[in-house]
Amino acid sequence: ELRVVQASPNAPLVNVLIDSVSVAGNLGYGNATIYLQLKPGSHHLQVVPVSGASPIFDQTMSFTSSTNQTLLLTGPATSIQPLLLSDTGPTIVVNDAYVRVVNASATMGAADVYIVPAGSSIVGVQPVAAGLGFDQSTGYQLTVAGNYEVFMTTPGTSSALLSTGPISLTSAENQTVVTLDGTSGGFQYSVLNDQ
Repeated sequence: ELRVVQASPNAPLVNVLIDSVSVAGNLGYGNATIYLQLKPGSHHLQVVPVSGASPIFDQTMSFTSSTNQTLLLTGPATSIQPLLLSDTGPTIVVNDAYVRVVNASATMGAADVYIVPAGSSIVGVQPVAAGLGFDQSTGYQLTVAGNYEVFMTTPGTSSALLSTGPISLTSAENQTVVTLDGTSGGFQYSVLNDQ
């Protein structure tokens, strides 16, 4: 199964086509399709502005069986970059869950990533990833179910570039936090439930 995330900040509303068939329409910035079922093998993916202009992404990609994947379309609309992630997380145990953070912000630069219980300070805490660059992922991190918070900071400091505020993580569920460029400056994020 494949999920597509529109993570290009200046791209217009788009339709997603797989093998010339429309599978999702009016996809806006920071939004994702549902998981789409594909047969294993090569598929032609196109992301086309709703206005009918030329595709902003047009590529044939190969997919294997029995895998769930997320395709993030990042960077400026004139030079979309595909980032394909495997959503097959570790085995989940009761009361625990896994979360990963993806840096899809082209302007943030490298950042240290912290995942802490909501309301906690990051002072004295080791980041789960140091210097996470553009189009990089922390990989799945084991987290106790409950409310947690993600901080992205200037490397080596506690100066927050992004603080998500409380995010609820359900027992036996995997989630992805995607860091994005803010639509009016700064940074924002999107939370995806993985399968």
